[in-house]
Amino acid sequence: MSCKQLRDDTRLPGWRQSGARWCACLACPLIGLGRWLGQVSSWLVLGVMMAVLATVLMNALGINELMRWDDKVLLLGKAITINTVTELQWHLFGVLTLLGAGYAMHANMHVRVDMLHHRMSPALKHWVEIVGHLVLLIPFCILIAWLSKHMVQMSYVSGEQSNYGGLTDRFLIKGALPTGLLLLALGALGQVFDRLARILDPARDVEENSDAG
Repeated sequence: MSCKQLRDDTRLPGWRQSGARWCACLACPLIGLGRWLGQVSSWLVLGVMMAVLATVLMNALGINELMRWDDKVLLLGKAITINTVTELQWHLFGVLTLLGAGYAMHANMHVRVDMLHHRMSPALKHWVEIVGHLVLLIPFCILIAWLSKHMVQMSYVSGEQSNYGGLTDRFLIKGALPTGLLLLALGALGQVFDRLARILDPARDVEENSDAG
């Protein structure tokens, strides 16, 4: 959904125009946040590629330790080894996936079972999305985020790190799980408001489609 101002359908009752306007206003910042995070996190692909390349080169040249220093650095510890770079690959990919999930949802690029969806009317599609988000996606995200909280706390308290001389501060990547899921839940809530706005004012669907074309 574009967050620009859309014209209200003057043929609709006032309460529907007002409701659609309020829903759109609530949806815009939530959807905008998800899109922005997805665009920013997409640059992590370059980090993944560089980490893979560095791992290949270090392995080919027989380099186990690239550099070492005296004071501990967050996540890296006191050295950069081949295990550090190897683990950095899935750390970056994990963050990319968690932050990019909301963008995929807003851009309608996520995987869906489309056996019946394409046959539905626009209003029915919106209702299916609303029910799916409220009954399935949002509760799932909140539940898993809540259950993973203890895992993150224990990782932080115990100072968990790699057993093979890789990355330290394992709580950072574990903390990305509840953070990413809560952000996805916020994005799904934004989609609920967006769909309600389109149900209340079908003209928003028409204008959005004409802009996309």
